[in-house]
Amino acid sequence: MKYKNLPGFSLIEMALVLIVIGILAGAILKGQNIMEAAKVRAVLNDIERVRTAAVLYHDTFGQWPGNDSLASTRFGEGVQNGKGDGVLTAGESAQFWVHLAKAGHLSNSAAPSSKLGGNFTVETDPLSKKILLILSGPEKAGLLTPQQASMLKTKAGESSPLTGQIQVTEGKNSSPHSCVKEGVFHLVTNAPTCILRVELH
Repeated sequence: MKYKNLPGFSLIEMALVLIVIGILAGAILKGQNIMEAAKVRAVLNDIERVRTAAVLYHDTFGQWPGNDSLASTRFGEGVQNGKGDGVLTAGESAQFWVHLAKAGHLSNSAAPSSKLGGNFTVETDPLSKKILLILSGPEKAGLLTPQQASMLKTKAGESSPLTGQIQVTEGKNSSPHSCVKEGVFHLVTNAPTCILRVELH
């Protein structure tokens, strides 16, 4: 029984196929990087929008949103007063967004989410007494990978994770040094172990 000799691929044809595959793979990877950079930029824009809104509120009314002791007088029903002492309690943290929305500085009275997932929350730092904007997963779990956090800090014009307006640390239940190790981002970690802490004033 005779077999027909079927034409095969030449080395040139195989090389062309490999080149095309390489180009496609590179384009996909570049597209993913562009999308990731766009999400990071969106988070930075959200941070600046909230910071600007909070500072404008304080400049206008002399008190911080959420902690404003005259908020119900200013904005009417559905608004709760704060203590007016500059320290946000847990209950006042929810009113932070309500006060900003009622003042027309934000469009929504609920805590916003981010393009990277998670939600923004606010609290008062117990040591510095400054109001912090926190971006994290549920119950302050890690949300960003060290790579994402490093990219965000770079785009913000900052380098060290532990200093600057935007500070990065491990989220709740993350392993020690899984986000920041010896003052630098621990980039070998691929898991979302980092959270953001932003001083609003």
